[in-house]
Amino acid sequence: MTPSTDEAGLIRKIVGGRRDLFGDLIAPHLTPLSRTVHATIGSHPDVEDIVQQAAMKAFVHLGQFRFQASFRTWFIRIGLNEARQWRRRNTSTRFFEFPVASLSDLPVADRRPSPLNECEKSESIGQMRAALDRLPEKYRIVIDLRDLKDLSITEVAGELGLSVPAVKSRHLRARKKVAKLLGCSSQSRQVRCTRG
Repeated sequence: MTPSTDEAGLIRKIVGGRRDLFGDLIAPHLTPLSRTVHATIGSHPDVEDIVQQAAMKAFVHLGQFRFQASFRTWFIRIGLNEARQWRRRNTSTRFFEFPVASLSDLPVADRRPSPLNECEKSESIGQMRAALDRLPEKYRIVIDLRDLKDLSITEVAGELGLSVPAVKSRHLRARKKVAKLLGCSSQSRQVRCTRG
């Protein structure tokens, strides 16, 4: 997907010296970039700093933009690189933020506490986080945007600069990988719970 004629003209003006127009160029892309960075590093105060750093890099390197992809794709790629570098510098272990409330909304047949239920409940959130954390980043981001932030397939495609079929395929693969990881970890959890 190449930039629109208006966007391409705006980029050429900025590179030609109209630097005051850069804010107009990036404004529509800041929210999608912020969501993508948030999906990469989780809820952290540095999300806005990473977005600003990506905007600065895009401004400095705008002359290197080759018009082969959309500006949004190029800009988000810069932000993803910044987020990955931040994560490498600032985290020794990665945790994927998973809303606990979504687990409590699931229907449960028997609400009376039992040792097995209590064991499974205490470990289920940890197992889900561990499974999501083990996913490659491209799948984890799609799960976060589609399933946890409840964006539509079209919105996710727009945010990541992908086609709708690519997002559908990646989302399906991501869910299968999570199910497989949870299947394996639930078997080991059951062994630990029954022994404990």
